[in-house]
Order: sequence, then structure tokens, then C-alpha cells
Amino acid sequence: MKQLAKAGIFTALIVVGAWISIPIGPVPFTLQVFFVFLTAYMLGKKYGTLSIATYVLLGAIGLPVFAGFKGGAQVLIGPTGGYLLGFILGGSVIGLLSEKRENFIWYLVSGLAGLGTIYLLGVFVLNFYVHDIKKAVALGFTPFVWFDLLKLILAAIIGLRLKRLGVKQ
Repeated sequence: MKQLAKAGIFTALIVVGAWISIPIGPVPFTLQVFFVFLTAYMLGKKYGTLSIATYVLLGAIGLPVFAGFKGGAQVLIGPTGGYLLGFILGGSVIGLLSEKRENFIWYLVSGLAGLGTIYLLGVFVLNFYVHDIKKAVALGFTPFVWFDLLKLILAAIIGLRLKRLGVKQ
């Protein structure tokens, strides 16, 4: 029960991260991915994936939890839908790998694997809307990658600090 409560709290944090949004094209700049990283680091594969999937499900049923206060299944089949689905798979990858070791380098490795998964799915789906893989990369990867790497590093630092303070899975 305690884990489900934590999963709910992290779902709420992802929502807040989505609402902190700067539209810069078909893919907005948000803090969602920061909270996806932190969720996976703190809750691990099982409950982290549950938390992230709950976030996506809440948006899919129409609650305005996505960037720009959007919601509905149309968002999942739209240009940013691959990123949202990538959050689930990428968070699962991060959670699985970060459960193996609790150190900064390993958290970075797991975060990079998860971020790569998110971008792979995100750019793949975006490509169907812009009909040009180079343009999809230019719109959905290039403007975000450096900021997402900073978010990854920050989430790894915070996640490890929280665990050292006794906040465990």
C-alpha cells in the first residue's frame, strides 16, 4: 500500500512537470522527463512503470494532464504520442537498470538508456507527421537533448540523495 501511495505522488509530480511547459513547436519543452527519471530512480521498475503508465492513462481518458493542459486519446496518436508512450518504456528501462546499482555513474547509464528509448519512440512517431526523419530529429530531438541530459543529471543527483536520506523504494 505504501508503494502505491508513492506511485500516486510521483504520478502527480509528472503532471506538474507537464504543466510547466514552453511550446516551441510540435514538441513542447517541459519538466515531464525530469519527473519520469526521478520516478524511475525512486520507485524502480515495477512501481515506477505503474506510476508513469497511470499518468499516460489519466491523459488518455481525457484528463488535462499532458503539456499545455491537454488530454485525450488524440494526444497519444498525435505528434507527441511517441514521447508519452516512450515515457512508459523508457521509465521501465531506467527503473530496471537503476535497481541493479545505486551509484551516480550507473544512474547516468540507466538514464541514458531510458532517454534513448524515449527519443527513439518519440522521433519515430513524429516522423509520421512531418514525413522526413531529418526534420523529425530537428524538431523532436535536437532542441531538447541538452536540456534533457541536464534533467537526467539533476534527477540522478536528487534520486541518490533522497535514497541516502532514507527515502527508499
